[in-house]
Amino acid sequence: MFSCHVWFLLSGLIGCTGNSTAAIWFSVPESHHVCLPCGSSGSSDVIWTRQDQEVLVTRRGGYKTNKDRRRYRLMVNGDLCVWHLKESDHGRYRCNQQLVAELQVLTGRDYTVSAGRTLLLPCSGSSKPKQRWFQQREGERREAVLTKYRNGTVKPERGGGRLSFTNDALQIQDLQPEDAGEYVCNGLLQARVTVLAAHAETSSQPPSTSTPPSPAVVTAEVGEIKKKSNTRPENVLLLVGAVSVGLMIIFLAAVCVLLTSMKCRRRKRRAAAAPTREDTELQPWTTSSAPTEGEDLETPPLCGETIHYASLGRQNWRERPSRSPPEQSHHSVIYSSVISRPAARAEHKL
Repeated sequence: MFSCHVWFLLSGLIGCTGNSTAAIWFSVPESHHVCLPCGSSGSSDVIWTRQDQEVLVTRRGGYKTNKDRRRYRLMVNGDLCVWHLKESDHGRYRCNQQLVAELQVLTGRDYTVSAGRTLLLPCSGSSKPKQRWFQQREGERREAVLTKYRNGTVKPERGGGRLSFTNDALQIQDLQPEDAGEYVCNGLLQARVTVLAAHAETSSQPPSTSTPPSPAVVTAEVGEIKKKSNTRPENVLLLVGAVSVGLMIIFLAAVCVLLTSMKCRRRKRRAAAAPTREDTELQPWTTSSAPTEGEDLETPPLCGETIHYASLGRQNWRERPSRSPPEQSHHSVIYSSVISRPAARAEHKL
C-alpha cells in the first residue's frame, strides 16, 4: 500500500513517496560515518531533515542545497551519508518526511547500547586491509566473529547472519545480550560493549510520536548519580580531617599559652623571693656616743670597744662607723658583735 506525503519546499515543491521502510536504530562511535537509507522510490526529489526542524540537504531536479558539504553527502539513490559524527548529530532523521533512522553517537571506548539496535564498530588504529575481529565475553576465551579479507570478501564466523561489514565497520544488527563483551580488531581493543534490556523502539516497531530518553542520556545520568554517591564519603572524610586539624591547632595553642603563663609566674615568684642588697646589708653601730662632725669615720675603734652589727638574712663584715641602726620593720634581724684588739690598732698606726 502506498502513502502519499505532500510537502512544500521553496516555491511549492511537491513529492510523493512510497514503499515506506521500518526505521533503523543506529549506534555509531563519534568521528566515524554512517549512511542512512532514504527508503523512497520513484522520486528524484529528496529532502533530509533532523529532529523535524533542521534541513540538512535537499534535491529538486538539478537544484541542490547542503547545510555542510564537508559532512553531509547526498547519494544518487537519495541516501544520506553523515561524516565525522559528533554528539550533536544524535537524533531522528527523516527523508521526505518519513522517519528512516534514529542515530545514537557513542563516545569513548565503553559503549552502553540497548538491545535491538544496529551497532557499528570501526577498526581504529589499524591500516591493514585485512581485518580480523574477535569478541571476548567476561570469564570466557576470545572468539573470532568476522574476517574481512584484502579483496573485500567478508566471512562472518558466528552471529547467525546478524554480523556483516557495512559502513567500513563491523555491523551487528538486532543487538542481543550475548553480543556484550570486548571487541578486538587486528590485536587492538576497539570497544567494551554493554547491552541493556530490549528497547521499546526496535527496527521492527516504529516509534511513537513522543521522544523517549536516549540510552546514552540515561547511562550518563546513572553515571552522574554513582559519581555523586561515590564522592560523598570522600567529602565526609575531608571534613573530618579538617575539623581534626583545627582542634589540634587550638589544643597546641592552649598548651603554649598555659606553659608561658606558668613560666612567667615562676619568674615573678623568684624575683619576689630574692632579697635586695639594702635589706641584707650589714648595719653596724656602737654602744658609744655618735661620732662628732670632725671625727674620722674610718678610725678604728678603741681597744676593748665593742661594735655591734645587725643584718637581714646574710652577714656583711665590712667595718663601718658606729651609728644607730635604722628602723627595720617587717624583717628578721641578725645581731653580731666584733671586739677590736690592740694588735690590730698598733698595726693600723704603723
